Formats: sequence, C-alpha cells, structure tokens
Amino acid sequence: MNIIKNIYLICFSIIFFSCATFNISSTDNNVDTKNKSFVSTIEISKESIVLLTTSPFEDPTVDPTKNGVCSGVIVDKIGHIITNYHCIHNQKTILLYYHNKDDYNAYKVDIVGIDPLADLAVLSVVGGTKNTPYLKFAKNTKVIKEGTDVFALGHPMGMAWTVTKGIVSSNERYTKHPYIYALQTDAAVNQGNSGGPLMNMQGEIVGINVLIVSRVKENAGVGLAIRGDIVEASLKSILKFGKVSRPAVGIQIMPLGLPRQREIILKEYPDLNPDHVPNVSGMFVREATGEDKLPEGLEKYDTVIGVNGKLFNDGITFLHVLEEYEVGEQVSLNVIRKGRFILVDVVLKVLPIDVELLYTKK
Repeated sequence: MNIIKNIYLICFSIIFFSCATFNISSTDNNVDTKNKSFVSTIEISKESIVLLTTSPFEDPTVDPTKNGVCSGVIVDKIGHIITNYHCIHNQKTILLYYHNKDDYNAYKVDIVGIDPLADLAVLSVVGGTKNTPYLKFAKNTKVIKEGTDVFALGHPMGMAWTVTKGIVSSNERYTKHPYIYALQTDAAVNQGNSGGPLMNMQGEIVGINVLIVSRVKENAGVGLAIRGDIVEASLKSILKFGKVSRPAVGIQIMPLGLPRQREIILKEYPDLNPDHVPNVSGMFVREATGEDKLPEGLEKYDTVIGVNGKLFNDGITFLHVLEEYEVGEQVSLNVIRKGRFILVDVVLKVLPIDVELLYTKK
C-alpha cells in the first residue's frame, strides 16, 4: 500500500502544475463553466477527475507488474464515479485518489453496478465521498458535430493528471457492440486515460474514454469514447436497478441483401430450398443451437425484415429499432416465411452478455 502511495505522490509532485485561481459559483458543487475560457474550464474541472489503481490481488505488492491505473470522473453530488468496466474486471483491490494536493489518501471503493457491454462501471467511495465538484453530461451528444473541440482528461501512463485537446473526428463509431455508440477523437489518449471524460468547451461530459486504435498500442490520433447519452442512460439504470438490461428477440441471425451473403447461407444450409431465401434485405434466422430455443412463433429460416412495421436493412439498424422498446415488451415482427409475409408476436428478452468472453485477452 505504501508503495502505491509513494508512486502516486512522486507522479503527482512531478506532474502537478499550478494555474491562476478562478472564482466560480456552483450549485451542489457541480462544475459551472458557463462563459469561462477553456483554461478556466479545465482548471475548475480538475477535482472532478480521480485516479484509480487496481490489482488482481488482495495485496497489491504481491506482483506490482499486474497492477493497473485508470481514470474516473465524479458525476453527481452524491459522489458516484464512472469509469470503464475493463478497469475493474476481476480486480480484488481498487483504490481511489482525489486530485487534491492536500489529500494524498487512498480510498477504498464499492462497485455500485456494472454495464460490461458498454464497458462502464459505477463506483462509490466507502464511507461516503468528499465534498467534491462533479461534471454534468452534455445534452447534444446524439447530434454532436465532427470538428467539435474536446478535451481528454485523465491519468495516462500512471501520471497524475493530464489534459489533451482535440476534436470529435467522427460521431459514427461503435465499441464492443452496435448498441454502444462511440465518438472518435484525435485528442491524445493513452493507457491510463480509460474511464476519464471526454469534455466539451463548456466543461460537460460528451463521452467516457475507452480505448485507442493503434498498431503500436500508443496514441495514434484515433481514440474512442463511449458517447455521453449512452453513459448517462447506463448510469441512471445502474442507480435505479443496479444493472443495465437491453432488449433482444433471442435469435441468431445472418444478414441478407447481397448475393454473397445469400450464397453463404445456402452453403451452410444445403438442404434449404433456395426459393425460400428471399432476395431482400433483412435478417435470416439461423437454427437454434445447444439449449437455446427460438421464440414461440418464429421458425428457423425465417427472414425478419421489420419490427412493428418499421423496416430495416441490416443488423445494426435492427438493434437500434429494438432499442426503442423495453425488456418484457411485446412487439410484432414482420417476417417472410417461404415466400409469404406474416406477423409474429414476441416478447423481448434480456440481451445475454458473456462477460468473460468479452474481456478475456487473447
């Protein structure tokens, strides 16, 4: 434990820099950055960013090479902290450090809830949080424009505190699953930035930094952040239910629409009548495997082309149509079966998540 503290103190003393002090007004300690310069915005947002150290052992000194460093951000007046799920996966020791030159203490945390599909986790400090500022979520992340100025805040490479500036390079990215929208940024993001916020010029969270795309495992100008509205929805669900559940029909599907995809299906199922594979875009229903069963009313080799009359052309759009409904809700699927158009009513299930499969390093 002392080793971790000493490392943190050394990093903090080397990296910490002082800026001019700004007088700000705040309500319930949320960061108020209206009409501030971006230098001021950064300065008054610092204390909302925390450093997390992790270890797969109860005693982090057992094998320091296995220890990790991530970032987190305080998101409400209660002191809840959002970080990446991959930072805490299978970790037995998680310690939190505030960005405060008068407080070098290591705080233990509780895991409030997790959302592995979105690579998010919500934490709270054991014994209660300090009276610390927090960041709000931006309201426009669904329509955020490419070229928008953003900051990446966090603790890269284990160094205490860094801010980098860039732009939103694309707002049409995904992370582990098409349910999870992401923003691409060229703000420098490295190992240790995971879980820290991507922030706009107003000091609002537009995303949570999650990974980099690089052949050398270092910043190559392509960083991804889970989009703010996805993070906020996940946070609300975790605080209310302790988990995040997403809807699914409960079928294995293959895309249709292109001749090559049609050929793949006919090759996999040689006994299938080619006339029963429609020449349309949609999702071909595969055979159930193992103990899985198709929902009542659906049959193998059906082609699903719509939900409640809303048609789609690909699997990603299919998922986002389903996203409009709740688990347990009944929907009517538009289906083509052996050349006939039919409607099949199904009750939406919880999308199953194999956490170990998602987070096992290959």
